[in-house]
Amino acid sequence: MLRLMNCSRTTPSSSNQGPRTERGFTLVEMLVVVAIMGMILAISIPTLRRSMVRAELLGEVKMLRAAVSVARINAIKQSRTVVLRILLDDAAQDGGVVHAWIDDDDDRVADAGEEDIGRWRMNDDIKLSPDAGLRLRGLSGTELGIVFLPSGAAIANTGGTVVGAGAVVVSDFAFNQIRISVQGGSGTVVQEMWDFENSRWSDQIRFWRY
Repeated sequence: MLRLMNCSRTTPSSSNQGPRTERGFTLVEMLVVVAIMGMILAISIPTLRRSMVRAELLGEVKMLRAAVSVARINAIKQSRTVVLRILLDDAAQDGGVVHAWIDDDDDRVADAGEEDIGRWRMNDDIKLSPDAGLRLRGLSGTELGIVFLPSGAAIANTGGTVVGAGAVVVSDFAFNQIRISVQGGSGTVVQEMWDFENSRWSDQIRFWRY
C-alpha cells in the first residue's frame, strides 16, 4: 500500500514544460510611454521655471531685508551709528554689494578701522534701482542708503530726517519689481510688488511675469 502511494506521487518533468519566452516592450507600448513622459515634461518645465523665477527674486529681497534688520539691531545693541549702503549712485545697478558698518566719525564713509557689520552680495542678474518717489538717504559722494542712529531710529530718505521713507526697487530679467521701503524713525520695512495691469504698488506679492 505504501509503495502504491509513493508511486502515485509524480512530479512534472521539465521536458513537459514548453519553452519559456521573454516578452519585451512592443513599439506601440514604447511610443505610449514616450508620449506620457513628454506630456509630463511639458507640464512640469514651465511650472519649474516659474518657481525658479519667484524663488530667485524673493531670495534677493529676503537678503536685503535681512541686511536692514542686522544694521538696525547692531545700532541698538552697540549704541552706535550704523550706515547701510545699498546703492553706489543714483542709478540702476546690476547686483552689487550691500555694506553695513559702524560709522564712528559720522562721515558716512567706511573708513579704515571702523567695524564692519556685514556685506551682502546681490546676484548680478538682479537689478537694484532707486525709487523716484521714495529717495534713499544720500551718504558719501553718490552713494545711497540708510543711517541707523544709536537709538535704532532710521534716517532713510533724501531729506535726512526721521520722517518719511526711502526705498530701493529689486527687479529681474522679466521685469518683476519688488520695492523695499524703510520708514524713517521706526525703521519699519514695507515690501510691495509692482502691479503692471493697474500701474501701482501693491502689498500683494502675486503680479508675476515670466
